[in-house]
Amino acid sequence: MRSLLHITVTGLALLWAATVQAAPTVVQASAGWYHTLFVESDGSLWAMGANGNGQLGDGTTIDRHVPVMIVPSNVVAVAAGDNFSLFLKSDGNLWAMGANGNGQLGDGTTTEQHRPEQIVFTGGVTAISAGGAHSLFLKTNVLWGMGLNADGQLGTGNSTDIHGASQLLTNSVYGIAAGYLHSIFLTTDGSVWTMGNNELGQLGDGDTSETTRYSPVEVLTNHSVFSGGTAVYAGYLHSLYIYVQPVLNYSLWGMGDNLVGDIADGGDDTRYSPTQIPGSGVTAAAAGGGFTLIVESGGSLWATGTDIDGQLGNGQSGQFAVEYSPVEIEPSGVTAVSSGYGHSVFIMSDGSLWGMGYNFYGQLGVGTNAINTTVPVRIYPPLQLLITQTSVSGTNLVVQGNNDFFIGQVFVLASTNVALPLNQWTGIWTNPVVTGPFNFTVTNAMRPELPQRFFRLELVGD
Repeated sequence: MRSLLHITVTGLALLWAATVQAAPTVVQASAGWYHTLFVESDGSLWAMGANGNGQLGDGTTIDRHVPVMIVPSNVVAVAAGDNFSLFLKSDGNLWAMGANGNGQLGDGTTTEQHRPEQIVFTGGVTAISAGGAHSLFLKTNVLWGMGLNADGQLGTGNSTDIHGASQLLTNSVYGIAAGYLHSIFLTTDGSVWTMGNNELGQLGDGDTSETTRYSPVEVLTNHSVFSGGTAVYAGYLHSLYIYVQPVLNYSLWGMGDNLVGDIADGGDDTRYSPTQIPGSGVTAAAAGGGFTLIVESGGSLWATGTDIDGQLGNGQSGQFAVEYSPVEIEPSGVTAVSSGYGHSVFIMSDGSLWGMGYNFYGQLGVGTNAINTTVPVRIYPPLQLLITQTSVSGTNLVVQGNNDFFIGQVFVLASTNVALPLNQWTGIWTNPVVTGPFNFTVTNAMRPELPQRFFRLELVGD
């Protein structure tokens, strides 16, 4: 694959310099059904993937196969739903865009919005979550929500949709997750609560009759063993939460659909009550469309469940590609994960965003559509080369700079004159580290038969 690097070098006295700048970093990401949002360290909001309902917020309904900037600054959190999006600004106000047929944007209408619109004007919003067609957010530990409520996912005691942002509970809530047709939240006493659709036990209340809950029910957690929940996650038909055991051992528990190993406990039976997932020291997780991602202490990434589109990132895909127990995808360095219906994204400790799985709409942001990937690919920032100096030594071209490329890339010196191709001149970068300074020489780059000497330096690699 050719990179985006195109540097034109002209003339015999090749001296060119540039200031080495730090690469941008990603601080948060959210995978929706078929689109992805992320926030850069400067507070800018970026989006890619499906955009048929304006969920990317760029003013169009055109799918985007590479990241596009939506908001230039002050964004601190994002949440991608089925075909709509939420984001939170540093002033504590909530914004939304995309599908709105059930009022999930919270603007009091059912009209979809192709550009961000402000929903909360009084600040105070501290957390957001986007589900199938409903939204949840917190204001000073008070739960608010809007959107689809046919299955009681808003916990109001009835099945009436809510089109404007409304207070749902006065409980002291500090963790929220909106699933496809259900919701899960934590209260300040460490208890875990659920509401909504219970088709395959995703509410974890032990009810094998799969009764829909229109009001919150407490999950069957063992208060005599655990000191409290710390995080919750809601997927398509399963739920996860992290609980603290003695000696601060953070364990992951799951309930709901387990036909293809969603719960990661090694079996395939529906779990109507919470079951512990193997492993310890869990720091983060994500529940997707029939699969689960897990981050353990040290930053190792594990995955389990269906892998039909390569969303687990273990190099496999297909109808029968299933993992019933967690398999390691990355040994270290992962700090955050998010999962959509058929794709996954994660952030590395260097601030780079990676993804794998379904990519029909360009939700992986790598510039191609309809090409799934079964192993993690780097999404953002794009691979960068920063040239600090070029010089001529006899007939050789010497290039120095700093990079964040991988080992084994090939630099090709090509002519801008198509009648005089120069692609036989190559310099192999052999820098033994992934990132850092480089210095390489392109031999016989200066050719007397080319008096204008217009060259283009390109990068070629996998």
